[in-house]
Amino acid sequence: MNAPATDKFRDPALVDFGADDNGNGRRLEILGGVLVDRPLMQTGLPRRHAAPWPLAAAIYHAGPATGGRDAGWEFTSPLPDPWRVSVPLPAATLSLEVRPAPSGQVGVFLEQADQWAWLARETPVGSAILSLFAHSGAATLAMAAAGGHVVHVDASKQAIAMARRNADASALAKAPVRWVCEDARTFVAREVRRGARYDGVVLDPPSWGHGPKGQAFAIDRDLVPLLADIATLLGPTRSEGRSGPVLLTCHSPRWHQRHLRDTLAAAFPGRRTESGPLTCTDSAGRTLSLGDFARLPPL
Repeated sequence: MNAPATDKFRDPALVDFGADDNGNGRRLEILGGVLVDRPLMQTGLPRRHAAPWPLAAAIYHAGPATGGRDAGWEFTSPLPDPWRVSVPLPAATLSLEVRPAPSGQVGVFLEQADQWAWLARETPVGSAILSLFAHSGAATLAMAAAGGHVVHVDASKQAIAMARRNADASALAKAPVRWVCEDARTFVAREVRRGARYDGVVLDPPSWGHGPKGQAFAIDRDLVPLLADIATLLGPTRSEGRSGPVLLTCHSPRWHQRHLRDTLAAAFPGRRTESGPLTCTDSAGRTLSLGDFARLPPL
């Protein structure tokens, strides 16, 4: 294991980023004592720390098109079992599973950590929150740890199983979370027909995707009508006057923070809207933007 050589770095964290010898963008992260070397869309940026890169135990190759070997993961030393990272939040410490996927993702999105902390601070005890495109569950668990009653919706059975393992490992197995494997638009439309009410919502839509029954989702076509349905679920607020957070995050280049903010403001007129980039800071203090967010604080 390479853990002793990585003691000087925060964990989990972005260690370094920049172009490799072929000019391809790469990022180096430390996750549970393991250095992970993965592709990065941004290119032409210099690396700041040459020494740690050869110590990476998990390397994702993007394929021959970028001058490398066949696409996929290469592991140069044994990995921890279980392989987990700890993310401290105001109400709890999340234990999140690291699971390398064929796409190059690892199941942990460090650029979202500030948003998880915001959700943990802003979720009222007893509030009903809808978590859509909920992936491996960090946002869901941040809200559940704060006392929210969360409905976690994702189209992938594998992602929900991972989220439930994360709940168990984070001592949140008995938290009030309802796990739903379904297409997000289908679920929300049914909740509208039922007259359901929620206090807040979190959604991280993909650029495109498919539900468990093949339902297609395209952010350019489907996000605005989805937000219109969500606005119906959140208004009027519950009789006890409770209000929860609204958070929209995105990794689609065209949906930058201003676009997200304007779209969210149109769906929820009169609400104060905040927006910004989803960022990680490396060990040299450089900021890397990996997406954008817009959000509405609770009323």
